[in-house]
Amino acid sequence: MNKEQNVGKNEQGEDLKKPDYQWKDITSDFFHNVEALDLGELLHYEIFGLFEAMSAIEMMDKKMDIGMVDRKEKIPLTLEIAIQTGEIKLLDLEYSELIGIFDALFSCLVSWLEGHSPVQTIFTCLYLHDTKVIQDECLASFCNGILKLTRVIRSFITSASVYEEEDHQPDLYDFNLCNDRSDQSVVAELKYIEIELQKKLRDVNSADEEFEYISAVFNRIKYIRTLLQSLLLLFPSKSISPNELGIQEASKLLTNASESIPVIKKTIMRGTQPDLTENMPNVMGFSPMVYHRLLPPTFPRYTKIKERIDAIIYLEELCGNLKHASKVIHCSNFQSTLNFFMDFSKKKGSCLLSRSVLQVLYLPANKKVFGITSFSDILKESLKSFIAPPVLIPKNPFFNHAEVKECIDSFFFYNEHTFVTFLEICGFNRARQRDKIARLLDSFANLQDEAERVDTFLQKLLNGETSSGTCRTSFGTWVLYYCLRAMSMFLLSGLELELYSVHEYFYIFWYLYEFLFGWIISALTRADSLLFEQECISEQYKNLSRGQKKSKLKKKKMKPYGRDLMITQALQNLCGGYYKALAAFWKAKKIPQPLPEFNLERIRYEHRFAPFAELTTPPAIGYNDFCSQRNTLLIETQENLFFTAAKHFYQTKTILEHIPNLDTEANDQRFKNSKNKFYCNELIS
Repeated sequence: MNKEQNVGKNEQGEDLKKPDYQWKDITSDFFHNVEALDLGELLHYEIFGLFEAMSAIEMMDKKMDIGMVDRKEKIPLTLEIAIQTGEIKLLDLEYSELIGIFDALFSCLVSWLEGHSPVQTIFTCLYLHDTKVIQDECLASFCNGILKLTRVIRSFITSASVYEEEDHQPDLYDFNLCNDRSDQSVVAELKYIEIELQKKLRDVNSADEEFEYISAVFNRIKYIRTLLQSLLLLFPSKSISPNELGIQEASKLLTNASESIPVIKKTIMRGTQPDLTENMPNVMGFSPMVYHRLLPPTFPRYTKIKERIDAIIYLEELCGNLKHASKVIHCSNFQSTLNFFMDFSKKKGSCLLSRSVLQVLYLPANKKVFGITSFSDILKESLKSFIAPPVLIPKNPFFNHAEVKECIDSFFFYNEHTFVTFLEICGFNRARQRDKIARLLDSFANLQDEAERVDTFLQKLLNGETSSGTCRTSFGTWVLYYCLRAMSMFLLSGLELELYSVHEYFYIFWYLYEFLFGWIISALTRADSLLFEQECISEQYKNLSRGQKKSKLKKKKMKPYGRDLMITQALQNLCGGYYKALAAFWKAKKIPQPLPEFNLERIRYEHRFAPFAELTTPPAIGYNDFCSQRNTLLIETQENLFFTAAKHFYQTKTILEHIPNLDTEANDQRFKNSKNKFYCNELIS
């Protein structure tokens, strides 16, 4: 309710009315009436329904749609209009103006790499619309470099195809990315500008302010050239990845690019700065709304361009990520490759470009590793090095057997897609990996059946030819190991993404400690023993062929899977420590539980482990088994549980101290966590 008050007269002499609102506090009345509603029930008011709510959004009410922003430009500024009105300079740009434009383009490039539309980022720069009209050589070469860089980045990302809609917007709307110029001519142009700037630097006193301006422009030109050159070298030529010399050259260029970053950071404020009240990367040369009509109607209309210092930090990290990705050429077998991909995903997973470069380098096309070796052959070598089945040993009489070769070749040919998919999943962002792993486990269920059939066939064929039982479980053990890796990755990703409630930690760590890591240790131990057994047989064949007596083969001091076993044992003990500590807190009723009407633990348990239900090995562990083991564990006192947890953490610390060549950063973090948990549980117990 309101009344009107006179507040004066307008130009026509009419009285101006100002409403006088008489507000009434309805808080107590509101809560009193809400009590009459059931849980989850909504009150439908007849004059404001769904239609009115949607109309409010369609009318661009800012309160209803945070994606809307006022258009600051009455008419979007195009390159032609900007030239005619003199709002843009094409010649004789000052160094501060060049620095401002370059840094704004860096910010737009990074914003595009982080998933925003090119229409709202890169293409807002009017200079990129037609670089031929730019008369300033320095600016023209830099813009051409940005266009070529955009093209090669898009080639990597689309070739790898490990992105989702939130990662990247691939449509470039047929924009001209300097298509009439070759890559090498643009690189040569940038190099020429560098040389000219170097000459100017030699003629200027290093103490002068002009020296810092020229150095700032020089380092930005150098960065764009070296980054462009390195990506061109890393991109496969004719579906073949670069050789080691090419990788080394690319790494040198990336190192040179990184060396330019400190000067770029230092001189950011030397360039023209964006107007904080405007949504523009730079005062001159940009028009945020120039291509806004290309966006679909439902596309977010507002994009916050990356801050300049944050963009430069991103570009600095990008060089390190690309250098790390190029090290994949040193991976000689599938197991080391998978470890590399999983480790890279954990450390560099936020960078789409480096993830894509890794994928394209390893599998450029047609499921050929580095574009040369068939992926099936890589898998065969992986199986051979993992467990050494007799049929893959060249000196075995069945190595060239027609039926055996056909059986093995068909197994790898029809199932290599599962392992390719495993590597591809590691290329997606961490949030998307979990659902894809769940679907991958369905493929592993079929793969286990195929492996069992192959083992059965080979065992029948080789029956009586060998005293070893290696051929009985060779393929099954190998497939089981990678299936277990996928299962552990699925559960651990839930912890990383914080998908589990606190009251769910109990059975998550129980499953990891009691079963999953135990199965992995069992598979590695079995593979290790079968490898040793096969080595004994091979040594006996050699001695017999030489007419020598049988000699005992001494086991190596370091087992082939000693390092992997130690890492898995450390993880098992770490999960065991959490499991026992949670049991103690559970017994002390320190873990908050959901309300009784929502507390259906069986349903939650079955939902969390649903992807494992189709697997035959390891068999799914039912909810009743968990309850039985939990009840048995909770018989112990809190003190004993905390003490046992402390022992697990201490054991983890001890194992980590003795693992050779473990990543220093990861090792220090795990060591620190285990040590802290050990002391905490010791104090509590």
